[in-house]
Amino acid sequence: MNDIKINNYEGFVNDFLDEYLANGMGATSKPEIDILVMNLLMNYGSLGEKSNQDLSITLQATESKIKRLRYEARLKYPPDVDYVKREFLYVLGRSQFNSEKGKIIFIVEDEYLRHAIQGRLKAKGMYADSSFNTEIIKLDKNSLESIIEELYGKEIANDFHDGFNELDQIQENKKVTTFQKVILKFVLDTAKTLAIELFKSRLGI
Repeated sequence: MNDIKINNYEGFVNDFLDEYLANGMGATSKPEIDILVMNLLMNYGSLGEKSNQDLSITLQATESKIKRLRYEARLKYPPDVDYVKREFLYVLGRSQFNSEKGKIIFIVEDEYLRHAIQGRLKAKGMYADSSFNTEIIKLDKNSLESIIEELYGKEIANDFHDGFNELDQIQENKKVTTFQKVILKFVLDTAKTLAIELFKSRLGI
Protein backbone atom coordinates (compact mmCIF):
# COMPACT_ATOMS: atom_id res chain seq x y z
CA MET A 1 0.00 0.00 0.00
CA ASN A 2 3.01 2.30 0.36
CA ASP A 3 3.13 2.47 -3.43
CA ILE A 4 0.01 4.64 -3.50
CA LYS A 5 0.71 8.36 -3.61
CA ILE A 6 -2.34 10.56 -3.09
CA ASN A 7 -2.03 13.86 -4.94
CA ASN A 8 -4.62 15.72 -2.86
CA TYR A 9 -5.50 14.24 0.52
CA GLU A 10 -7.99 16.98 1.35
CA GLY A 11 -9.86 16.47 -1.92
CA PHE A 12 -9.81 12.68 -1.43
CA VAL A 13 -11.26 12.89 2.08
CA ASN A 14 -13.85 15.54 1.21
CA ASP A 15 -15.12 13.61 -1.79
CA PHE A 16 -15.26 10.41 0.23
CA LEU A 17 -17.24 11.99 3.07
CA ASP A 18 -19.61 13.79 0.68
CA GLU A 19 -20.52 10.52 -0.99
CA TYR A 20 -20.43 8.31 2.10
CA LEU A 21 -22.67 10.61 4.15
CA ALA A 22 -25.01 11.59 1.30
CA ASN A 23 -27.77 9.28 2.53
CA GLY A 24 -26.77 9.16 6.19
CA MET A 25 -24.19 7.28 8.23
CA GLY A 26 -24.09 3.57 7.40
CA ALA A 27 -26.38 3.84 4.37
CA THR A 28 -23.55 3.06 1.92
CA SER A 29 -22.94 -0.67 1.47
CA LYS A 30 -19.50 -2.31 1.50
CA PRO A 31 -19.53 -2.93 -2.30
CA GLU A 32 -20.49 0.70 -2.91
CA ILE A 33 -17.65 1.85 -0.63
CA ASP A 34 -15.20 -0.30 -2.59
CA ILE A 35 -16.39 1.30 -5.84
CA LEU A 36 -16.13 4.77 -4.32
CA VAL A 37 -12.61 4.17 -3.00
CA MET A 38 -11.49 2.77 -6.37
CA ASN A 39 -12.82 5.88 -8.09
CA LEU A 40 -11.02 8.17 -5.64
CA LEU A 41 -7.77 6.21 -5.97
CA MET A 42 -7.94 6.53 -9.76
CA ASN A 43 -8.67 10.24 -9.52
CA TYR A 44 -6.36 11.29 -6.70
CA GLY A 45 -3.74 8.56 -6.82
CA SER A 46 -3.32 8.33 -10.61
CA LEU A 47 -4.00 4.60 -10.37
CA GLY A 48 -6.13 4.78 -13.49
CA GLU A 49 -2.91 4.64 -15.52
CA LYS A 50 -1.73 1.39 -13.95
CA SER A 51 -2.44 -2.08 -15.30
CA ASN A 52 -4.92 -4.41 -13.62
CA GLN A 53 -2.02 -6.67 -12.65
CA ASP A 54 -0.14 -3.80 -10.99
CA LEU A 55 -3.26 -2.73 -9.13
CA SER A 56 -3.91 -6.32 -8.08
CA ILE A 57 -0.52 -6.43 -6.37
CA THR A 58 -0.76 -2.93 -4.92
CA LEU A 59 -4.30 -3.30 -3.57
CA GLN A 60 -3.96 -6.99 -2.67
CA ALA A 61 -7.03 -8.09 -4.62
CA THR A 62 -7.57 -10.41 -7.56
CA GLU A 63 -7.28 -9.03 -11.09
CA SER A 64 -10.90 -9.92 -11.79
CA LYS A 65 -12.03 -7.87 -8.79
CA ILE A 66 -9.85 -4.93 -9.81
CA LYS A 67 -11.22 -5.07 -13.35
CA ARG A 68 -14.81 -5.14 -12.09
CA LEU A 69 -14.30 -2.30 -9.61
CA ARG A 70 -12.63 -0.07 -12.20
CA TYR A 71 -15.48 -0.57 -14.63
CA GLU A 72 -18.19 -0.04 -12.01
CA ALA A 73 -16.39 3.07 -10.76
CA ARG A 74 -16.33 4.54 -14.26
CA LEU A 75 -20.02 3.79 -14.71
CA LYS A 76 -21.11 5.23 -11.37
CA TYR A 77 -18.72 8.20 -11.44
CA PRO A 78 -18.30 9.03 -15.15
CA PRO A 79 -14.91 10.53 -16.08
CA ASP A 80 -14.41 13.86 -17.82
CA VAL A 81 -15.73 14.36 -21.35
CA ASP A 82 -12.27 13.93 -22.92
CA TYR A 83 -11.50 10.68 -21.11
CA VAL A 84 -12.19 8.37 -24.06
CA LYS A 85 -10.26 10.64 -26.45
CA ARG A 86 -7.26 10.73 -24.14
CA GLU A 87 -7.21 7.05 -23.18
CA PHE A 88 -7.80 5.73 -26.68
CA LEU A 89 -4.94 7.86 -27.97
CA TYR A 90 -2.71 6.32 -25.30
CA VAL A 91 -3.83 2.81 -26.29
CA LEU A 92 -3.22 3.67 -29.95
CA GLY A 93 0.32 4.73 -29.09
CA ARG A 94 1.03 1.25 -27.75
CA SER A 95 -0.69 -0.67 -30.54
CA GLN A 96 0.95 -3.17 -32.86
CA PHE A 97 0.51 -3.98 -36.51
CA ASN A 98 -0.04 -7.42 -38.00
CA SER A 99 1.09 -6.83 -41.57
CA GLU A 100 0.05 -10.33 -42.68
CA LYS A 101 -3.60 -9.80 -41.72
CA GLY A 102 -3.63 -6.02 -42.04
CA LYS A 103 -4.90 -5.59 -38.49
CA ILE A 104 -4.00 -3.03 -35.82
CA ILE A 105 -3.87 -4.76 -32.44
CA PHE A 106 -4.63 -3.06 -29.12
CA ILE A 107 -4.56 -4.19 -25.52
CA VAL A 108 -7.44 -2.49 -23.70
CA GLU A 109 -7.69 -3.37 -20.01
CA ASP A 110 -10.10 -0.52 -19.33
CA GLU A 111 -13.59 -2.02 -19.69
CA TYR A 112 -15.19 1.43 -19.85
CA LEU A 113 -12.97 2.44 -22.76
CA ARG A 114 -13.45 -0.89 -24.54
CA HIS A 115 -17.24 -0.66 -24.38
CA ALA A 116 -17.10 2.96 -25.55
CA ILE A 117 -15.05 2.02 -28.62
CA GLN A 118 -17.05 -1.10 -29.44
CA GLY A 119 -20.28 0.86 -29.05
CA ARG A 120 -19.13 3.40 -31.61
CA LEU A 121 -18.15 0.64 -34.01
CA LYS A 122 -21.47 -1.15 -33.56
CA ALA A 123 -23.38 2.05 -34.30
CA LYS A 124 -21.57 2.19 -37.66
CA GLY A 125 -22.19 -1.47 -38.46
CA MET A 126 -18.56 -2.36 -37.75
CA TYR A 127 -17.00 -4.61 -35.16
CA ALA A 128 -13.72 -5.31 -33.40
CA ASP A 129 -12.26 -8.81 -33.29
CA SER A 130 -11.76 -9.82 -29.66
CA SER A 131 -12.76 -13.47 -29.97
CA PHE A 132 -9.83 -15.01 -28.08
CA ASN A 133 -9.30 -12.41 -25.36
CA THR A 134 -11.65 -9.51 -24.58
CA GLU A 135 -8.68 -7.29 -23.67
CA ILE A 136 -7.08 -7.79 -27.11
CA ILE A 137 -8.86 -5.88 -29.88
CA LYS A 138 -8.03 -6.15 -33.57
CA LEU A 139 -9.23 -3.52 -36.04
CA ASP A 140 -8.73 -3.07 -39.75
CA LYS A 141 -7.60 0.32 -41.03
CA ASN A 142 -11.06 1.47 -42.16
CA SER A 143 -12.65 0.73 -38.78
CA LEU A 144 -9.83 2.50 -36.97
CA GLU A 145 -10.10 5.53 -39.25
CA SER A 146 -13.82 5.68 -38.51
CA ILE A 147 -13.17 5.73 -34.75
CA ILE A 148 -10.43 8.34 -35.10
CA GLU A 149 -12.70 10.59 -37.18
CA GLU A 150 -15.53 10.34 -34.65
CA LEU A 151 -13.27 11.03 -31.67
CA TYR A 152 -10.84 13.59 -33.09
CA GLY A 153 -12.40 14.97 -36.27
CA LYS A 154 -11.99 14.45 -40.00
CA GLU A 155 -8.77 16.45 -40.36
CA ILE A 156 -6.93 14.28 -37.83
CA ALA A 157 -8.44 11.14 -39.39
CA ASN A 158 -7.05 12.28 -42.76
CA ASP A 159 -3.61 12.67 -41.18
CA PHE A 160 -3.82 9.10 -39.91
CA HIS A 161 -4.98 7.89 -43.34
CA ASP A 162 -2.05 9.56 -45.10
CA GLY A 163 0.49 8.27 -42.59
CA PHE A 164 -0.85 4.72 -42.65
CA ASN A 165 -0.88 4.62 -46.44
CA GLU A 166 2.87 5.16 -46.41
CA LEU A 167 3.16 1.53 -45.31
CA ASP A 168 2.05 0.40 -48.77
CA GLN A 169 5.37 1.63 -50.13
CA ILE A 170 7.46 -0.10 -47.46
CA GLN A 171 9.06 -3.51 -47.79
CA GLU A 172 7.15 -6.23 -45.94
CA ASN A 173 9.95 -6.94 -43.46
CA LYS A 174 10.07 -3.28 -42.43
CA LYS A 175 6.34 -2.60 -42.08
CA VAL A 176 6.08 -3.38 -38.38
CA THR A 177 8.89 -1.05 -37.30
CA THR A 178 7.71 1.63 -39.74
CA PHE A 179 4.18 1.35 -38.34
CA GLN A 180 5.50 1.98 -34.83
CA LYS A 181 7.24 5.15 -35.97
CA VAL A 182 4.22 6.35 -37.96
CA ILE A 183 1.73 5.65 -35.17
CA LEU A 184 3.92 7.22 -32.49
CA LYS A 185 4.32 10.41 -34.52
CA PHE A 186 0.57 10.51 -35.14
CA VAL A 187 -0.22 10.02 -31.45
CA LEU A 188 2.21 12.69 -30.25
CA ASP A 189 1.08 15.18 -32.90
CA THR A 190 -2.58 14.57 -32.03
CA ALA A 191 -1.89 14.85 -28.29
CA LYS A 192 -0.21 18.19 -28.93
CA THR A 193 -3.14 19.38 -31.07
CA LEU A 194 -5.58 18.42 -28.30
CA ALA A 195 -3.34 19.94 -25.61
CA ILE A 196 -3.01 16.58 -23.85
CA GLU A 197 0.04 16.73 -21.60
CA LEU A 198 2.35 14.06 -20.15
CA PHE A 199 1.90 11.70 -23.09
CA LYS A 200 5.59 11.08 -23.58
CA SER A 201 6.05 10.04 -19.97
CA ARG A 202 3.00 7.76 -20.10
CA LEU A 203 4.35 6.08 -23.22
CA GLY A 204 7.74 5.70 -21.62
CA ILE A 205 9.65 7.93 -24.04
